[in-house]
Amino acid sequence: MPICKREGFDLNQKEGKNETFHDNDQVFCCYITKRIFRDYEHYFRHVMVINSTVWQCEATGKENLTYEEAVKSERAARKKMEQFKQSLRAPVLLVVEHAQQSAVNTLNMIVAKFLRKRYFIGEEVSVQAKKNATYTVLGVKLDKNMPEPLNGIYEDTDNLVYRLRPNKGDPSAELDLPFRQLRRSRMEFNLENLSMFIKSNVSRVDGLLRPKPEAYKQYVTDPGVNFSTIFIGKMPRYSPAKIKKPDGKKQSTLNKYIVAGEATAAKSKAKAKSDAKSLAEELERVKREKEAKLIELEKQKAEKKAQLIERVENECNLLLQKTDDLERTDQKVLPRYRQIVTLLPEHLLGDAFMMREFMHTYTGLLSGIEVFRQNLSFYEMTRALTAREIAGPLSDILLVLLGTVFDLQKEEEEECAVTYLDRAAQTQEPYWSMAQAAKSHLYAKRHFSFKVNELPLDALTLSEVLRLHLLGSGAFVNEKAERWRVMYRNGYSSKEDPGLELRLEHSHILRILKNHSVYQLKFKDIMLLIRCLMSQIMTYSGTINLIEERMEQTAKARQDLRALVVGENKRLAAVEINRKKLTQMHHLEVNGVEPEKREALVEKLKKSIAELHAQSDQQHRKHELQMLKLHSQLFNFLVYLGMDRCYRKYYVLESMPGIFVEHSPDSLDTCLEQPITNKSQIEIRQQSALPKNRKDLRVYLLKLYGDDEKKTKKKAKHSLENKENQEHRLNGSAEPMDVESDSPEAPTHFELLMCSGDKRSCIVHDSRNGQRQRWAYIYKAEEIDELIKALNPNGLREYELLQELSVLRSLIEQHAKTCPVDLLSLENETMRKKFMAAMESETNRKYGEANFGLPNGTDLNEVMRLHLVDRIIQFENDIYTGDLGRLKVKDMEKWRSDLLGGNYDAQCKLQWGPGGKLEDEAGSDNESHETHEEDDGALLGKYARKPYRDPGMYLAASADTKPLPDSDDEEDQHTNAVSIPIAVHNMASALLQVEQAIGKRFLKEPYGMKKWDPKQEALKLACDSRLHQWEVSLMESTSFAQVFLHLNILHDCIQWRRSTNKSLCKVCRRGSDPEKMLLCDECNAGTHMFCLKPKLRSVPPGNWYCNDCVKSLGLSNGQNEKDKKQATKKKRKFIVEEEDDEATDEEEEEKKDDDMTDEDAEHENEKHDEDVEDDESVTSTPSSSRVNGRILRRPRTRPTSRRLTSKEIEEHAQEDVDSGDVSDDASLTAGEDTIEDESDEEKVCQKCFYDGGEIKCVQCRLFFHLECVHLKRPPRTDFVCKTCKPMPQRPRRRHSNMNGDHDRDEEEPKAKRPRNSLRLSIDKTARPSNGNNNNNNNNSSVNNNNHRRSGRRTNEHMPLNSAALYDLLEQIMKHKAAWPFLRPVLTSEVPDYHQIIKTPMDLAKIKSKLNMGAYQLNEELLSDIQLVFRNCDLYNVEGNEIYDAGCQLERFVIDRCRDMQLPFRPSDMNGEVKAC
Repeated sequence: MPICKREGFDLNQKEGKNETFHDNDQVFCCYITKRIFRDYEHYFRHVMVINSTVWQCEATGKENLTYEEAVKSERAARKKMEQFKQSLRAPVLLVVEHAQQSAVNTLNMIVAKFLRKRYFIGEEVSVQAKKNATYTVLGVKLDKNMPEPLNGIYEDTDNLVYRLRPNKGDPSAELDLPFRQLRRSRMEFNLENLSMFIKSNVSRVDGLLRPKPEAYKQYVTDPGVNFSTIFIGKMPRYSPAKIKKPDGKKQSTLNKYIVAGEATAAKSKAKAKSDAKSLAEELERVKREKEAKLIELEKQKAEKKAQLIERVENECNLLLQKTDDLERTDQKVLPRYRQIVTLLPEHLLGDAFMMREFMHTYTGLLSGIEVFRQNLSFYEMTRALTAREIAGPLSDILLVLLGTVFDLQKEEEEECAVTYLDRAAQTQEPYWSMAQAAKSHLYAKRHFSFKVNELPLDALTLSEVLRLHLLGSGAFVNEKAERWRVMYRNGYSSKEDPGLELRLEHSHILRILKNHSVYQLKFKDIMLLIRCLMSQIMTYSGTINLIEERMEQTAKARQDLRALVVGENKRLAAVEINRKKLTQMHHLEVNGVEPEKREALVEKLKKSIAELHAQSDQQHRKHELQMLKLHSQLFNFLVYLGMDRCYRKYYVLESMPGIFVEHSPDSLDTCLEQPITNKSQIEIRQQSALPKNRKDLRVYLLKLYGDDEKKTKKKAKHSLENKENQEHRLNGSAEPMDVESDSPEAPTHFELLMCSGDKRSCIVHDSRNGQRQRWAYIYKAEEIDELIKALNPNGLREYELLQELSVLRSLIEQHAKTCPVDLLSLENETMRKKFMAAMESETNRKYGEANFGLPNGTDLNEVMRLHLVDRIIQFENDIYTGDLGRLKVKDMEKWRSDLLGGNYDAQCKLQWGPGGKLEDEAGSDNESHETHEEDDGALLGKYARKPYRDPGMYLAASADTKPLPDSDDEEDQHTNAVSIPIAVHNMASALLQVEQAIGKRFLKEPYGMKKWDPKQEALKLACDSRLHQWEVSLMESTSFAQVFLHLNILHDCIQWRRSTNKSLCKVCRRGSDPEKMLLCDECNAGTHMFCLKPKLRSVPPGNWYCNDCVKSLGLSNGQNEKDKKQATKKKRKFIVEEEDDEATDEEEEEKKDDDMTDEDAEHENEKHDEDVEDDESVTSTPSSSRVNGRILRRPRTRPTSRRLTSKEIEEHAQEDVDSGDVSDDASLTAGEDTIEDESDEEKVCQKCFYDGGEIKCVQCRLFFHLECVHLKRPPRTDFVCKTCKPMPQRPRRRHSNMNGDHDRDEEEPKAKRPRNSLRLSIDKTARPSNGNNNNNNNNSSVNNNNHRRSGRRTNEHMPLNSAALYDLLEQIMKHKAAWPFLRPVLTSEVPDYHQIIKTPMDLAKIKSKLNMGAYQLNEELLSDIQLVFRNCDLYNVEGNEIYDAGCQLERFVIDRCRDMQLPFRPSDMNGEVKAC
């Protein structure tokens, strides 16, 4: 760029080149030219010159460039010129020297043609067959079959043969190849770098282009190169360019007038000759001049054409150039949109839409989003931001967002251990607040023994947990966690936490939350909290991965879309080429053909073209489908469409149909100094009629300016002004156009939404302009069309918006047509009332009790106080009725009534905390704690004596002096603000009394030991210390939310399973048969009397302790087992009760443990006592009664029952009396049946311990069931049990084989009866498994009064063969196809299963029923197995995996039942198999 060397450009002349700069000097650097200046004026002038000068590339000749573009162009040109092949430079200069041309383009063409036809000696070439190998040309020779040229110039170079030597490998392996097999690298030789080399190494001398001396010397003279050394033959001849030479005719003299007369005659003849010769020369000269003039005219014509083309290009650039929208002069009036009018204030609409869109977009990441059935509805969103209530949609929104943050924190802690560091406080922000944020985590660990993200979270504790979370946001973490966050959370650091920003900029919110609930804040502040939580969610890796995945899918869809468009354009071009080929072939065939055949050829052509178009249309439809699919993918992730001229933003939301327009109050720039004057509407319409395509516009302008030039030759000269207007007439036309005679009035800046230059009245930059629409929407197709027509395609912002609307127009119209206008346009009171009624009906079912039954408008503090009173009283009632503790007051009813009435009276002096004098050191809270993840005991010891410090006290001083919440509503909700601290303190005191009433052995970790052991003093002191810290924090509570938080934490740390209201048997894990359950006097653990070893038939007198307490605490029961058997029970009334639903549900959950042995059951029971924690609270006060000092638990719900007769009551009361008076005879007579029936209750089998014994040992006088001793009928002789028989004597089996009734069942092993599943049946018969046995069982119960589990009352069915059925079940459950039927079908896995299958059954349930003795006959168990396969056939279809497994398993069952001679009827899956 030579302009850099001009005078005046170097603006830094005063500063010499040798001037030095020091390291600490302050300089101004111009990065474009890489120069530095001390003086700003010099720097400014230098930059202005650089930016205001138009530059030209010296290498390529390109003009109208910026400095950077020119430097870049020269650099690229030098790089390309360096790539020009070194071995071609000498031949190029030889050809230039020999050609003697004056035109650069002609010279380039000559040299290029010369080089393309020749390869020179010493040049590296490649062979066509071996692309990776290079060769060096050693020589050139003529083909043997071709003669040598006479003039020595080889014009036909295609017949030359080149001698080559490989550059790699054996250098002696030379080969001869013809010209057509050789190639040059395209990078080393092309027309572009050739022209650059010629331009840089050629100069013009006397009108001819000659090589520069230094270049010719470098490449030709010094190496000694001539044409014969690089090629064969001579240099080709070229016609030199014609150069106009000066006239060489000499001036004539006067000698001819002085000569003698006599010489005149002699020279007349010579004169005639000379005249003829001069005339001929004159004619030749005139001819040459005429030719030169024609050439000059052609040259001028070409120059004019070039100027015209340049002018057209400039005009095209001017018309198609995109500039800022506010600087355009061809704007149209944009349509007016519908304003959004809802119950929400305008300043909350944007945040509300963002919140709803966020919850819709990230549904898969949000925890607990199921509380909103599909998505947060518009009614729920409106109610959340307009209503003041506790358990409304606002609480659900905050719970979902905060719960998601906590879950993400836990996931992060699982990936990398996070430790919050309490570093030494720094004075500057945000580091001081980051250091104090760790104290919030330390506070929760100290006073609650839980992390912040582990605290119980509900609508009542939300305010306090949210406060602690925000106070702890941005805390310093350990180095490992910090590195993990940088790697997996896109470089995130604690300093970027949105909660820390909220703490610094809006600390007044956290101060308010200390004394009030979050529902009392201003809605603007509530929205700040919601935005903060959403921003925190966006920082975690799960959300980041989802965003990146969407971006990748969008980029891929756009790339595929571009490729699809390119492919379609190529296909259309190919179709047009094929059509032209068919037409040309048709013309060739038609020539010389008779007219009759010509018509057939025409028809053939039409048919071929029609087929071609039909095939093209089919492919085009396929292309459109692919385009629609890609557009749908783009539309699925589209939210932001673009901006218009006045910076209004256009959105398409997934959660709300329609196009939403936001005119944000944030100004993106300032008003223009000189407002733009818009063109007239006629000019704009005419300009809009111009072609939008650059190619069409160029053709149009060439025709326009060509016609103008022709007209100017016929007309007179125009004035300068008219000529200028004529040259810039772009909206004219070659044809006359209809123009309106009366132009309409030009629109104002306000109507055009353009800048007026005055900030006070500018619609663009004045945010307080009353005529601005903050939020508006459109949804009709006509409105979208008007918007597309009004947008300016040459505006920077409106062009992007126009592109999005045009490309996705059909999808946007389809999405927007369902826009809920009735929700967005509440313009009058009638529509508002209608909306309020609809919102009430839609949300009342879910949030009808948002204020816990209190009327709307009740003070929220009063709502929380009353509900807290109810919770505390219910909590105390559950503890008292569950025998977990007793309130230490004189009058408990008075204490409750006072608490309900608001006149709380503790009736005693309250004490809490560790006691003693606290250490109030000045630096106690300014210590440097590197971590609070210390040992629990060390932590408690360190802070046990420290004073209480709320983490909110460390908030930095803020300029926010905003009033307390609720300024959105005109009502003052803090009229009783003085009484709130008193009420909070009273509630905390009441909760403290309840806590101190609970027995310490009923608390679980962290406030109780995992297994209560008074001997472990250190562990007990640690638990007491944690509880003391909880008490200290409780009594320092300043809001109801804090008291609720303490209540929930304490509630969750109580062993509710040890409550008498929810006692489960420690052996069988069931709560059924509450009247037969004994409660331990130490731990309240329950055990069925029939589950004990040995079984108890009566409630023991005095205190009774379970086995765990006896073993661990060294306790002992009052009497031994023999005394218990002889104890006489008092008469009492029995109520036979059916199992309630709760007990049934518990049995269903515990059936998988029914096949355990007694030892396994006890082991599992101990493990259950230690680990399983029941978090459900008892909500009702069940009735209970005491017999002999023992509590008998009764069901909490009213059961279906029948009252026993007085005779049955007497029999139950005497059921433990010894049965010694019964007759010793084993075979009973008919007259003795009545006596046996009356005393049947006393015949207890000594094998299964069930009553109804049929035979009695003559020696020990104990009873047994026939099946328990493996007998089919009573023996005819005296029966002696196995215990009474002598040891050497082998047991004999007395069977009568005379009738052929010897059965295989006698050889089966003895049935195993799990003792933990047996129950005393003193009140009802065993429940049948189906309806067919009900009548039979009832009749036998009434007639015989026999309560045996399995008796033989009919000969129609086989008796229960337990051993065989156990064996069958084991084989079925171990089969490889039994996996779908081993457990119940869960509703979460198959939602509609229980809607189709009304009686579900599975193998685990069958085995459980067999263990519990629910079957009396083999057919009952086999019927349940048949039910499993019938359900499988009913729900599944043939070919399904489960159907095939069921079919295979059923065939196996059929075969096994056939082998075991058991009756089994197959289902329709195997209907062709014969029943066994």
